[in-house]
Amino acid sequence: MKRFAIWLAGAVVAVVAVAPIAAQSGGARTAEPILAADRAFNQAVAEGDRARFRTFIAADATFGGGASELRGPDAVAAAWEPFFAAGGPRLSWTPTHGELLGSGDLGYTVGTWERRQAASDAAGATKGNYLTVWRKENDGSWKVIYDTGSSF
Repeated sequence: MKRFAIWLAGAVVAVVAVAPIAAQSGGARTAEPILAADRAFNQAVAEGDRARFRTFIAADATFGGGASELRGPDAVAAAWEPFFAAGGPRLSWTPTHGELLGSGDLGYTVGTWERRQAASDAAGATKGNYLTVWRKENDGSWKVIYDTGSSF
């Protein structure tokens, strides 16, 4: 956990260091492409579309951190499988902010998430915040390269 905290602190410092470069690199750029990708990523989970879900995960993606770190689409899809099972837990999220960085081929979204132990569980929600780092691929699509969250 300590290693993850150090890594996360480094990632935050890197984002803060790159933000002025983003501001200087050509005027107003909208973060709408990554916000739209984030919403579509959530929609794939909400609709139980495993194949579409995987299309958002980069080959070199890392989800989580520390002891629960997942690397690559196969590991992420396997760990997220319960969210696609009938009657299983449900996870949804809403991006609240996004920014493109540097030359515009890297960005991040942050927002809130909610997990319910079963689709019919109206009272037992766990909530939190998340950070997702996105990379624009050669084909123009946006893929998740890093995803983490915390509960509150």
